[in-house]
Amino acid sequence: MAIKKNETSAVSRALLEEEIRQIVLKHFRSFYVERSLHEVFRRVSPNVRWVGSRDEYVARNKEEYIGHMEKELKNVPYGCKMDVLTADCVMLSEDCFSVSGEFEVRIPHTDQIVYFCMRFSIMLAREEQDFMIVSIHTALNDDARAYDAGDVNGESAVRVPEDFRDHDYELYDSLTGLYNLESYKKAVKKYLEENPGKKYAMICTNITHFERVNNLYGIVRADRMLLDLAHMITSFSKGAGICCRSIADHFLLLTEFEDEDQLKRDLNGMCADFRKTICEDYSDAAPRLGVGVCVLDDPGESVDKMVEHVNVARKAIRLNRGSPVIFYDPRVSQKVEKVKEIESSMQIALDQEEFQVFIQPKYDLKTNCISGAEALCRWIRRDGSMVYPDEFIPVFEEDGFIVDLDYYMLEKVCQMIMRRRKEKKPCVSISINQSRILLKDNQYVARIADILSRYKIPSEYIELELTERIFQDDLSEFAQTMSELKKLGIRWSIDDFGTGYSSLNLLKELPVDIIKIDKSFLDETETSEASRVIIRKTVELTRELDKHVVCEGVETESQADYLRNICCDMAQGYLYARPMPMKEFEELLDKETGR
Repeated sequence: MAIKKNETSAVSRALLEEEIRQIVLKHFRSFYVERSLHEVFRRVSPNVRWVGSRDEYVARNKEEYIGHMEKELKNVPYGCKMDVLTADCVMLSEDCFSVSGEFEVRIPHTDQIVYFCMRFSIMLAREEQDFMIVSIHTALNDDARAYDAGDVNGESAVRVPEDFRDHDYELYDSLTGLYNLESYKKAVKKYLEENPGKKYAMICTNITHFERVNNLYGIVRADRMLLDLAHMITSFSKGAGICCRSIADHFLLLTEFEDEDQLKRDLNGMCADFRKTICEDYSDAAPRLGVGVCVLDDPGESVDKMVEHVNVARKAIRLNRGSPVIFYDPRVSQKVEKVKEIESSMQIALDQEEFQVFIQPKYDLKTNCISGAEALCRWIRRDGSMVYPDEFIPVFEEDGFIVDLDYYMLEKVCQMIMRRRKEKKPCVSISINQSRILLKDNQYVARIADILSRYKIPSEYIELELTERIFQDDLSEFAQTMSELKKLGIRWSIDDFGTGYSSLNLLKELPVDIIKIDKSFLDETETSEASRVIIRKTVELTRELDKHVVCEGVETESQADYLRNICCDMAQGYLYARPMPMKEFEELLDKETGR
């Protein structure tokens, strides 16, 4: 039986209305259940208007709406469920529909299961060939409900307050459901008063490069990492086990312990587990877990002071290149204050050129003439005082300022070489240290090429130097970047060669031109046959691979003679010259070349 025209129109309209209805429900499910912002925004018009349930919930375009939703997503835990109560679609015209209704969101937490209802009204209009959301109105009902988790299918997660209507967490963190800082302090104070006489420690976590996780992987995956860490910390707790998320990637935990050494081993184990089980999903950001610890020795100490001390220990993690676990003591506090002083003045120091280029020559062991040099950074303040490299370099590597410093050093060296070439003075290849962060920057190769072009520097005069300890991850990504710069004529050297666990692998996998044998081996050649063999075999191997060898830390004639006898190419050390200001190096170079 044929369908009449008006019946066909009614069927088509019903199908279209259902399609529009599903678009709207998908919009909300993507946010509360799937936590997929991509799907949330896919059907949103650039000119959308949104009015929410609070005064600040207003957006006049898609960009503002995205900003609001990205912030609000942090308040939505994983594992939510959504039930549609009503959803009615009305066709306003062939190109415009309105959908209004109500849905309920179920949020799982440890002690409570929280429900809240949302009323909504959404308008969609045809834009080109598709329907897009052009207007959104949402309002929360007043009857948010909370039930004990044990009464609802026996489910559990983390506690939230009963009044969830405006995501107003007075006591708890909105992402993890753990205590927030203020409620944590109160809980700790009460617990310690009621349970005296035991050994307690407070720990505070820090994820190195967590900001990179956010930037590279987005908010949703960064939140996933925080939830995984929250589970790991709460699983670690013993005895008291009071935990909170204070801010960002920092969690606080009060735990009992019996032996301080065992506590340290356990915490090191947790950091190792974090690296094994979580970090592999975020390898490009290279996150690492560190833990600050404060042993509660003074029963009368305030909780505020305990939190202050454990935060000091947490901030000191960046200063410790060994264990990821730092215990608080007054000396740690002094180090943290030093870091704050460095970070507060580093940009001003760069702008005022307090960072000065010192240069240490490298000598050809056959001719005893300068055959190259290494640029070293010295921070000399305007009052003449000096900040030593081992004080500021680790800080800069941690906070990323090392990138600015590395480019600054390269430009200063290029300026010197350009000036000398214009004056028809001799030049030698100069090596400049490069940080690990630079090699992960997509613009690194282009920026190096731009600097060489801008200063008209032949690539033969620039050598980029990497420290062996930076090669901790997959070498392939480093190899690609290094190969691209080698095509420009740049040479690569590896510093501290032999101190890592994969030195031979570096020679095989990376396009290295020069290796620098670490000073520690040379220091032991007079007393250790093993050190002499290592240096001799390293020189033989690298020469067979058509690479050059520099030995650092040469301080005596006997050391120089030994290196000369085993055919080492170059030497660098106090026997020949100490690091010197650039002007003195130029005078030395002119003198040795007869200028």
